[in-house]
Amino acid sequence: MAHVDYKDMRDYLGVLEENGLLKHVTAPVDLDYELGGIAARGLDKGGDSLVGLLFENINGYPGKRVVANILAKTEQLALAIGAEPDDMTLYERIGEARQSPIAPVQVSEAVCQEEVIAEEDVNLHDLPIPWWHEGDAGRYIGTTAGVTTMDPETGYINQGLYRCMILDDKTFSLQARGGHEIGENPTKTGYGGQSHILMNEAQGKPTPVALAIGMDPALTYAAGAFVHSDEIEHAEYAFAGALKGEPIEIVKCLNSDLLVPAYSEMIIEGEILPYERINEGPHGEHQGFYTAVDNVFIVHVKSISHRTDAIHYGLICRQQEDYPKFMYSAGMRTRLEQMGIGDLLEDVWCPDSTGGGFGVFAIIAAKARTPADVARIKDAITNLKEERYLVRRPRWTIVVDDDCDVRDWAEVMWRVALGVMPDAHLSISERNNAIWHEPLEVEFDAGSCVFVDATFKTKAGFDRPINALSRDLKARVDGRWRELGLD
Repeated sequence: MAHVDYKDMRDYLGVLEENGLLKHVTAPVDLDYELGGIAARGLDKGGDSLVGLLFENINGYPGKRVVANILAKTEQLALAIGAEPDDMTLYERIGEARQSPIAPVQVSEAVCQEEVIAEEDVNLHDLPIPWWHEGDAGRYIGTTAGVTTMDPETGYINQGLYRCMILDDKTFSLQARGGHEIGENPTKTGYGGQSHILMNEAQGKPTPVALAIGMDPALTYAAGAFVHSDEIEHAEYAFAGALKGEPIEIVKCLNSDLLVPAYSEMIIEGEILPYERINEGPHGEHQGFYTAVDNVFIVHVKSISHRTDAIHYGLICRQQEDYPKFMYSAGMRTRLEQMGIGDLLEDVWCPDSTGGGFGVFAIIAAKARTPADVARIKDAITNLKEERYLVRRPRWTIVVDDDCDVRDWAEVMWRVALGVMPDAHLSISERNNAIWHEPLEVEFDAGSCVFVDATFKTKAGFDRPINALSRDLKARVDGRWRELGLD
């Protein structure tokens, strides 16, 4: 079992810095748009410019710090879960952790409760919470924070990465898997925080909620992953423990029986009153649009506890963001292997820029040599089973030859332009589910999808060698780039 070289987020930041994956931003930065803009541009630039950013000089908030972009690339996730920096290796490591959860251990004292702000002294505007996007309706305090609730029947804890916007000094909105009308049946919403809230509301009871800010990266990843918290006790904590190779320490909240990560930077405790809703947003979402949601919950803050000199962690939500959505490419490959076409797969890529986290767009490099091979791939795509939050099958699937770099848009589009005769190599099929925050007017199960055969090697009469560097030569030249003085 792998073990990691950190205890909490602060240790992890040190590990990132040791590996050249964190930079300190000491120049003054505004919380309104600018901090989010800097984080976004780091994500856009990628490569060596994509590092964790620890902002240490925030205008109007002397001595307070915010960190961003610490789970945004393969090398960072590898350090977070103790694995080699390869997407498939990371995916396999995550799969192993899912199968071998480690139960958390409860402690009586915790650093997240070193300092306490009582309800009467709470002012959420005292916290350095960015106004992430220019079009947001307010400051979003919940982007990477673990929203913690308890199943009122089993006592199991659930954590989710739900968006939360500050409303005033002592309240914030909580959007848990969309909006929910008063009286909504909790069994129709699936498992998770929203079902706990609706279950309590059905009995006229308030719901205790805790926001864990600045959790370690394994916990952050687990809170946003597809974990069956209705089947495993404290499932996200158990999953994160398996990722780290040791139990997660949890502590009881000050105002409720909720259990929260002991090494969090900050815990905001509150409650959701029954029969109370507000319309929230808009907020920039990772599909690339601003969305507003009606009928979201309201959290009334009861206390804030935190570590001394707490560091706030958040992300700017966008197509590419500070969460390893690139893992869904490995997930799509696994789903296709389960459909019996593993022998045909060279590589699979669901680009972040296309809403990759939902499997909307898939590019498949295939070891296909005949039209029958392509037909096998199409059949597998058509019959993919639905998974939580994912489209049942990609809205767009492009199949290319196995010598294509699926991560190179220019090469993929060249193959589409010259390898596809639309009336023969493109097909449209019906019946596909819509995505979360679907931007188009479409019924949930009334979408469609496109399959594009952009292979050359399966086409009759094609015998032309492709004028391109081999992968081996490309890797050899890239490996010498700095030595040649060209970096």
